[in-house]
Amino acid sequence: MKTNEDSKLAYVLLSPVLLYLLAVMVLPFGWAVYLSFTNKAVGTPATFIGLKNYIDLMKDSLFWKVAWNTVLFTIVAVIGKTVFGMVMALVLNEKIVCRNLFRVLLFLPWTIPTIVSVFTWQWIYSDVGGVLNYILTKTGILDHQVGWLATPSLAMFSVILVNVWRGIPFMGIAILAGLQTISKEMYEAAMLDGAGAIKRFVYMTLPSVKEVTILAAVMTTIWTLNDFEIIWLLTRGGPSNGTQVLSTLSYTTGFLNLSLGKAIAIAIITMPPLILLINYVTKRSLSSNE
Repeated sequence: MKTNEDSKLAYVLLSPVLLYLLAVMVLPFGWAVYLSFTNKAVGTPATFIGLKNYIDLMKDSLFWKVAWNTVLFTIVAVIGKTVFGMVMALVLNEKIVCRNLFRVLLFLPWTIPTIVSVFTWQWIYSDVGGVLNYILTKTGILDHQVGWLATPSLAMFSVILVNVWRGIPFMGIAILAGLQTISKEMYEAAMLDGAGAIKRFVYMTLPSVKEVTILAAVMTTIWTLNDFEIIWLLTRGGPSNGTQVLSTLSYTTGFLNLSLGKAIAIAIITMPPLILLINYVTKRSLSSNE
């Protein structure tokens, strides 16, 4: 009898959350899925057209180019953030002069509003008075001004660099937290046994921070796949769709071309990998707490 009462109490306590999820997530998501099967456009009623939006996307060369851009952008950015985040964490874990000051300064990119960061990088990349071109020409590395956002390959490199710069602090914080759980006595014992810095890193540091690094990398992969602001504010997906990713293509299709049905279809296509990544993070988090 007591078990039934406990179960009823649990359902009563959960009901506000379930109602909230139903109203805010389930119903809007269901409506969005329905619209993806229609030719809904701004200002016109929706007509059911089945899988036509999805079939058209599969036949569209631009969609596949954008999908490749998304994969390239995500993989390179996540690798960059993981590598430099590891370096940042290792440096900040050592006893260096003004360590706390450096921690604050190196974490700033993650705390500054995205729009402020992007406008700053626009000035850095500018081919007219941009600080990056100024430094490179003054040091003799370049003999002419470079349009960092003017060609597809350079523009992709440039937006990846901004994304990496902004994401390094998160990876650094996560890995640093893992490093601080490692016993100093272990390192001292390894040093007495003659283990060099590389061996200590490979056989002690990496295994100790492997789990937190994987989880942080998967989480930043989710955020990078969904990244919109950096690319849109810097290049709007150009030039020649060289930096167009699925998030910006969905926005362009829905709000500039006014084709909401196809825009939602693009967004839904991006969901399976995100669901897999979120499921992976959830399982790893739960297993680590058991």
